[in-house]
Amino acid sequence: MNSIHRRPRRKRSEPLHTSPPPPVGLDLYSTRDLLQRLYSDRPSAMGDGDDDRVQAARQRALWLRMHEDERGSWRSLIIPDAALLARIAALDLTCPQFAQVTAWVLRAATLAIAGGQALRLDPVVLLGPPGVGKTYYARRLAQAFGVSTLTIPMNLVSDRGSWFTGLAPVWRAAGPGKIAQLLVDSDSASPVVVIDEIEKASPINPAETPIHVLHSLLERENAQCFQDEFLEIPMRADGIIWITTANDLSPLPSSIVDRLIGFEIALKPEQMLAIRRSLFDEANTATGGLFEPPSDAFLDELAALTPRALSRLWPIAFGFACMAGRRSIIRSDLTQAEGVLNLQRHDRSRIGFMAGIAMPQLSAAEASRAKKSRNKG
Repeated sequence: MNSIHRRPRRKRSEPLHTSPPPPVGLDLYSTRDLLQRLYSDRPSAMGDGDDDRVQAARQRALWLRMHEDERGSWRSLIIPDAALLARIAALDLTCPQFAQVTAWVLRAATLAIAGGQALRLDPVVLLGPPGVGKTYYARRLAQAFGVSTLTIPMNLVSDRGSWFTGLAPVWRAAGPGKIAQLLVDSDSASPVVVIDEIEKASPINPAETPIHVLHSLLERENAQCFQDEFLEIPMRADGIIWITTANDLSPLPSSIVDRLIGFEIALKPEQMLAIRRSLFDEANTATGGLFEPPSDAFLDELAALTPRALSRLWPIAFGFACMAGRRSIIRSDLTQAEGVLNLQRHDRSRIGFMAGIAMPQLSAAEASRAKKSRNKG
């Protein structure tokens, strides 16, 4: 009996089930450090007063919340992709004066994609005169990254830096600083911090300027062991993306300027039409798109107005147009809007709605009697 030799059947090729690459991130803090703080028997540095107990309870509540957080200490970093590149590149359409900044970010993001690495950006300062759109661009760039964002107006920071580092529990108003709070609350270890007008810190005590705090935060190596005075646990703040704005760098110490990549921003005439158009579109979108887009010729008539002025004028002008029953803006709408802003600027000493009410004119006799009455008082 002849045996039949058959070829073994070839196994049907099965599709390869490739799992997505693991997310890239880091541990914001040591879980061991947190547990030591939470369950340590060390004596408290605070007193035994009621305020001290309240502060200790608040501090412990924060540690407990961090311990019970399902995310643990781990946070992801920004891994650029095509969608991120598209969002950043789109900024050139609305903010063409910042094209060199946008190009710098795109190069860094493209490099990260090529190497399969997280996005890394050194702290940057956008330098230029008031009204060129520095804060507007900084916020739009922060939004493009798709992570949590914190904006710090430096002119409101009047202490030695507790906005950044928090206050130790021995103080009555103790609490974590905004940097630690941002890192703990965010899903990313690379949130964006925008410091608006970094040169305008106004500390009560000039010897304790908050600028000193930035020496460690803006230095990547030092930021790896950032210490919040209330949290009392070293944190990784080296993944933060810092975007600062300034009108003038001369008030800053050179040691801070050296930590920043600087881009000087200037408005070019050929860019202004796109900027005016984008400001109108943004204001119009906020109304639900009620108004017809103005012509290029109409926008060219607004050459004397800075982007900041226009961003404030459009909503007021829309109100005048609505009161007139129109869905298109005419020049008189903007002229009247300018008048409103001028009233607000020059009549700040007058209170509330009284600034818009014409006071009755007194006759000469009435004015004389009023003057005598004041003199007697």
